[in-house]
Amino acid sequence: MYPSIATVCLSGTLQEKVSAIARAGFKHIEIFENDLVSFDGTIKAAASLIRDHGLQVVTLQPFRDFEGLQGKDRTLAFDRARLKFDQMSELGTDLLMVCSSTHPQSAGGITRLANDFYELGELATQHGMRVAFEALAWGKHVNDYRDSWEIVRQADHDAVGLVLDTFHIFSRGTDLNAISNIPGERIFLVQTADAPSLSMDHLSWSRHYRCFPGQGELTIEAFMDVLADTGYDGPLSHEIFNDIFRRSEPLQTAEDGYRSSQFLLSMLPEVKTELPAPSQLGGFDFVEIATQTQHLEALQSLLRAVGFKQAGKHRDMQAEHWQCGSVQFVLNSDPHFANQFLQRRGTGVVALGLRVDNTYAATKRANFLGIPIVEPEEVDALHNMVGMQNVDGTVWYWVDASTSQHAFDSAFEPLENNRNGPAAPLITQIDHLSLSQSYPDFLSTLLSFRCLFDLNMAPAFDVFDPQGLIQSQVIHNDDLSFQLAFNATDAKSTTSARFIQRANGSGVQHIALHTSDIFSCARALVDAKIACIRIPQNYYPDLQARFGLEQANCEKLAQFNILYDEDEHGSFYQLYTQPIDGRFYFEFVQRTGYRGLGAANAWLRASAQQISSQPDQA
Repeated sequence: MYPSIATVCLSGTLQEKVSAIARAGFKHIEIFENDLVSFDGTIKAAASLIRDHGLQVVTLQPFRDFEGLQGKDRTLAFDRARLKFDQMSELGTDLLMVCSSTHPQSAGGITRLANDFYELGELATQHGMRVAFEALAWGKHVNDYRDSWEIVRQADHDAVGLVLDTFHIFSRGTDLNAISNIPGERIFLVQTADAPSLSMDHLSWSRHYRCFPGQGELTIEAFMDVLADTGYDGPLSHEIFNDIFRRSEPLQTAEDGYRSSQFLLSMLPEVKTELPAPSQLGGFDFVEIATQTQHLEALQSLLRAVGFKQAGKHRDMQAEHWQCGSVQFVLNSDPHFANQFLQRRGTGVVALGLRVDNTYAATKRANFLGIPIVEPEEVDALHNMVGMQNVDGTVWYWVDASTSQHAFDSAFEPLENNRNGPAAPLITQIDHLSLSQSYPDFLSTLLSFRCLFDLNMAPAFDVFDPQGLIQSQVIHNDDLSFQLAFNATDAKSTTSARFIQRANGSGVQHIALHTSDIFSCARALVDAKIACIRIPQNYYPDLQARFGLEQANCEKLAQFNILYDEDEHGSFYQLYTQPIDGRFYFEFVQRTGYRGLGAANAWLRASAQQISSQPDQA
């Protein structure tokens, strides 16, 4: 199998789409009929454009409302087919994709439709062409691939084959097992799309919410398993209708598409034996924050207040290593290193360390997937860590225990007097990170993480910010030592949108640190004059009523502006600092068995941030 992508996946003109698809690494392309019809030039010129970019057209599509017609409608359908065959000859492709009819005058019946396709196959043969039949999920008479396969089987024509489309199959919940019995040579085209799990009509779901495999919730790997059983060896092509893609930069979309194609190929048995499996994540190893000089002292004070000590000083630049137990931060205020980032973005996260089981395997898999790799020499680093360059500009290094220790030993001069913290550190681990991203960046980042690592995706939910909705999505490993929350919004004044505006782009909006004692942590922040987000007092009587908490406990929560939640597994406490420079902030959490990130309180946190939004108070 080999990767392909349909022009309908991307925004822009045909010229822009073809250029982006070629630059992303594709060699094969589907031409969506609308792109060809709207092209400002001849079919021959379009063919030259495609050929000059090193691309081969695998199919022209879609050919609609063909089967089951009579009289004039039937005559016109065959006339349209002749026109398309002539256009395909100029485009250099021999395959026309036919989708099942929604024509109001079309009639049903397997035998009738098989006869239509036999006749179309005869016409295709006269032109040296082939046709492939796809069952639309909303087709009038044919909406199940098992029916479209039966029509192809009964047509029994060498020029007539089958299209399998993952969205149409999964959206109707059609059983996959029958695919294994279809001969691979009778499948002419496979189209792939993922999607979130939604309850809506098939057409609207398809037209607005498809996404690349790896960005949604369909069990694509199960499809790839049965497809491999058929012996199919043709194009594996993306066909995505998505409102976000229609307004995104075509190159970013095309690059995501290529990465998704590689992800699909990694599921094939012959590739699985050669390629490392998705890496197991063991949590966060460190976070590096590039900080403007005026914010360095605020960050130092905050870390010091909750038990961090400076453990080292960088040998070559103005950067500090801070540590509390196994939790590590780098505060980098060096103008030479961080100036470009700071001028554009201000204080914020520039790099992170992810604990993986095998750094070499992670690198090899990332190279196969086409994920941009950052080598130490590219950033003039003393360490030997390798990582991936995320679409928002941050670098996510993957490290094992020895790699991390070597990195800090080689880059930082230890400060012996400060190296050992308290016997029972107040901060025990980085609980989770929260990213605020544009929708295109959200989909790109989600795809990279799900392709590269063995992660679970929690159900998406909406956060009701006073200024609009924020879509939130969480990915995590099995033991929850790694949790990453994505937030994206179209509303221009939500807390997430304002972060992106202030930071001039997507990025880490806040870091949640797990504490063993939320009240001691809160008291330490108060004593250090670290400002926290003020929670409306109306919240606490409601909280007491919902969970039956003791009055004294609720009063203590209110005193320190702490949020609370419970689930069937345990309890959860949350405390948020005021953002530094209106951008980046910390969250402190205490969980006892609780599985989640406090989604029930997200709307209140967003509301409180809107109310208390003001310049730097850290």
